[in-house]
Amino acid sequence: MNTSNYIAVIADDLTGANDTALQFFLQGASTQVSFGEDITLDESLNTEVFAVSTESRNISKESACEKVKNTAENIIKKYGFEYVYKKMDSVLRGNIADEITTLISTLEYDCAVIFPAFPNEGRTTIGGFHLVKGIPLQRTEVSRDPAFPITESNIVNILKNQLPDEQAKLVDLITLDTIMKGAGPILTKLNELIAKGKKLIVADAVSTTDMEQIALAISKCSYKILPCGSAGGAQALSKIWHPDSEENSYCHPEIPSVPKLIISGSATDLTASQIKKLQDFDDFDNTYFIAIKPENIFSDDFEQIAQRIIDNLVKDNIVVVHSSSLIENTEELNSLLIEHELTKEIFISKICDYLAGITRTVLAEKQAILITVGGETSYKCLRAIGSRNLQILDTVAPAIPLGVDHKGRLIVTKSGNLGTSNTLIDIVKYFEQDK
Repeated sequence: MNTSNYIAVIADDLTGANDTALQFFLQGASTQVSFGEDITLDESLNTEVFAVSTESRNISKESACEKVKNTAENIIKKYGFEYVYKKMDSVLRGNIADEITTLISTLEYDCAVIFPAFPNEGRTTIGGFHLVKGIPLQRTEVSRDPAFPITESNIVNILKNQLPDEQAKLVDLITLDTIMKGAGPILTKLNELIAKGKKLIVADAVSTTDMEQIALAISKCSYKILPCGSAGGAQALSKIWHPDSEENSYCHPEIPSVPKLIISGSATDLTASQIKKLQDFDDFDNTYFIAIKPENIFSDDFEQIAQRIIDNLVKDNIVVVHSSSLIENTEELNSLLIEHELTKEIFISKICDYLAGITRTVLAEKQAILITVGGETSYKCLRAIGSRNLQILDTVAPAIPLGVDHKGRLIVTKSGNLGTSNTLIDIVKYFEQDK
């Protein structure tokens, strides 16, 4: 496989790998996403962008670094990708500094430019402070994330806190006043900071234009730079790394008339609002909702739930299985955790395992389009049904891709923190449009 000018994406979870690969797909690139312990690149496919999920967001930094290093050595170096993009969470969860420094060392980069803003999704960075729809990160619900609570809004400080004391001096910032002047001044500042030995350079951004100017400066720099950010950074770089052409247009795939199975294990308030909005939406009269209860999780018996799904997964029905009610009642949840001597993180992992078991049982008997919500949920459900690779086919909603696995199954994955309250409605509308 000749990968000259081809692109690799390294993400720390599956939904991130998918939504980033989608940005290049929309620019006309053929994409492949791989995940799991046995990551492989299918060389029979004409792949221009290969996205890998290391599933390293919620594990120890030592294990995360090992996974990232192995990916860099066994995938990036092996196939000689021209460009590499490090996908990071747009709300800064995970072993960000450790994974980036591991890639810099393993792939011999001079530095990383870190710009996790995604203005189209309300993520902006000003003075190093990261905001979600204008609210500082530490005042959003990610401050209560069960696996990786974010208690700091300044990206520079987040990175420094993750690094050994002697490496904190390697972090610096290009502020908005420079960014707004365009690629030339950004490049000048970038060269200046690299010459001073800076390795992790954060860049402010409040608009798509800012993102595009940062991407242009990275592409013009004579140093070897590792770009790191959200799907927004990939969107900006895609126009440089894979210029659009008439040959790059794609056709919307033909969607079979089969039921849709939505599996949500996300613990975010946004996901709960998306589930409720879909449930209250009057235009769909073929939806069936199943709220998972505590006794379901602790009994570990999903056969009865699976049979309910199978019975209702007929014609073009939409069956929604979700855990929102488990998370919404904080007092009841805390009592439950104390009773069973569990942390919230472990409990949510048990929910994802339970949903994965249901998904495997149902899809062994029924054909359906699978729509998963939440990074861990998506990964565990797809692994449970034997998926290992996805090809991106289309976009069903902003930053949300439709993919097909090696068995021909149509799959949508959505991050729990992504979208608006209407996003699940928009996803269902995509599949209803041809009826």
